[in-house]
Amino acid sequence: MGTIRITQADSFFFERQKLPLPHFTAEDYLARLDLLTGRMREKGVSHVVIYGDREHFSNIEYFSSYDCRFEEALLIVDSEGGRWIIVGNEGMGYSHQIPYPINRMLYQHFSLQGQPRDSSPTLEKLLEQAGIRPGSRVGVVGYKYFYSAHTTDPLHSFDLPMYIMEAVFAAAGQENVENFTHEITGLPDGIRMRVYSPKEVAWAEYSATKSADVLLNLFDALKVGGQELETSRYGKIDFTPVCMYSLVNFGASNLSLGLRSPDDSVLSLGDPCGLCYGARGSLTSRTGIAANNENDWPQALAGELENFYMPFWSAIAAWYETIRAGTTGGALYDAVMKIIGGPEFGVALNPGHNTGMDEWTNSPVYQGSTLPVLSGAYMQCDIIASRQEPYFHNAICEDTVIIADEPLRAGIAAQYPEMYARIRARQEKMRSTLGIRLDDSVLPMSNLNGAYFPFMLDTSRVFAK
Repeated sequence: MGTIRITQADSFFFERQKLPLPHFTAEDYLARLDLLTGRMREKGVSHVVIYGDREHFSNIEYFSSYDCRFEEALLIVDSEGGRWIIVGNEGMGYSHQIPYPINRMLYQHFSLQGQPRDSSPTLEKLLEQAGIRPGSRVGVVGYKYFYSAHTTDPLHSFDLPMYIMEAVFAAAGQENVENFTHEITGLPDGIRMRVYSPKEVAWAEYSATKSADVLLNLFDALKVGGQELETSRYGKIDFTPVCMYSLVNFGASNLSLGLRSPDDSVLSLGDPCGLCYGARGSLTSRTGIAANNENDWPQALAGELENFYMPFWSAIAAWYETIRAGTTGGALYDAVMKIIGGPEFGVALNPGHNTGMDEWTNSPVYQGSTLPVLSGAYMQCDIIASRQEPYFHNAICEDTVIIADEPLRAGIAAQYPEMYARIRARQEKMRSTLGIRLDDSVLPMSNLNGAYFPFMLDTSRVFAK
C-alpha cells in the first residue's frame, strides 16, 4: 500500500447534476430482441420463456420495458422474432407501455389472491398459443443459473415456480426444456452483461448522478442528534423505482445488519454510520465514522483511521487503477485483496460486480477468475470491509463505472458530447485530486466516484494518494 493522505475535497465532487432522462424507444428494445433471437438460433433454441415477478423483473424489462409490479409474468420470444407476454389482471393494462407490437395474453392465476380467475385458459394452453408444442426446444430464463458444484444437472435445474415449469414441460416435453439464464446474465458474454450504445451509457449516467445527488443531500443533513428517519427525508428522492432498499444506519448494531431500513435511532458523535441510495441502474453508498476531525475520533477506535480506513481506500484506488477493457476479474481481485485480503478486513463478498436494473447481476471478480472485463461492462466499485472489534464498524465507497474501448468512447463523444465532457472532467479530478491513475477506458458515472470522506460529518476532506 502506498501512502494515503487526507486532502481538501474539490467542490467538483458536490456539484448536483440534474440530467435529462434518456428514453428508450421501440427501436432500442427491438435491437435487444435481435441479440436474443440471434443467440437463440446460435444455440438451437426455438422459444425462450423469460420469467419475472416484482423482485425479479429485470430480464423481462430489459427486452420489453415491462417491469412486473404485483404479479408474475412471462415474456415469450421465438427464434423468428415472434413475441408474447402473459400477465395477470392488473398487468394487462400496464403492459401497454411496451413500445412495440406484442401479443398480450391474460393468465388470471398470475393475479393477486382473491381476484377474478374465471376468464383465462390454462397456462399450458397459452404456451401452446405462443407456438410451444411437443418437440419445441425451449430455453427458460429465471433469475439464476446453476453450477455443477451445486446440482447434478445444471442445464435442467430451474428456479421458476413449479406450476410454471409443469406447464412448460407439458407443452414442450420435459426433455426439450433447458435453463437459458446463462445466455442472459452469464459471464463473460451474457446479453445483459454490457451496454452496447452511447444511449445506454447516458442512461447509466442519469441513474448514477441521481443516486449520487441523493447521497450528497443525506450528507448535508447528517448531524449529531439527528434521527435516521429525519435524515432520510433530506434525500429529496422522487417516486421513480429503486434497485434496493434505501439505507440510513446510525450506530454499530444498526450498521451491522447491513440491509436495515431507517427508524428513529439517533446519531451520536463517534458512531459508525452508513448512507446508501440506489436508483435503478446505479447505487451510491458510503459508510464510516461520525466524526468532524481527528479530535472527534472515538477513543475505542484509536488507530483505525490509519490501520483500517486508509488501507480500505487504498484498495478502492487499486480497483480503479486496475480495471480497464481487457483486464481479468482475477487481476482485479488480486489488486484489492493484496491490500485488504487479511481476515482483519473481513471482506466476504466479491470486490466489485456487474449491475443494471437489478443492483447485482453477476461478478467476474473472484480469486483465480480468468473472465475478461469487456468493453461495455457496467460495473459497481463495491468493496465492503468490516471489523467486529471493539464493536462493529465498516467501510464502503460504492459507485458506478462503464468500461469503454476507443470505438465506444468515440461514439459517446459524437452522440453525447456534453456527457463525454463530463466524463473526461471526472477522470481528470480522480487523477489530479484523488491521485488515482485511471485508464481512459474507465468512465466514472458521477462526480462522486472514488471520493471517500474519512470523517462522515465533514465532507470538506477526502482520502487521496
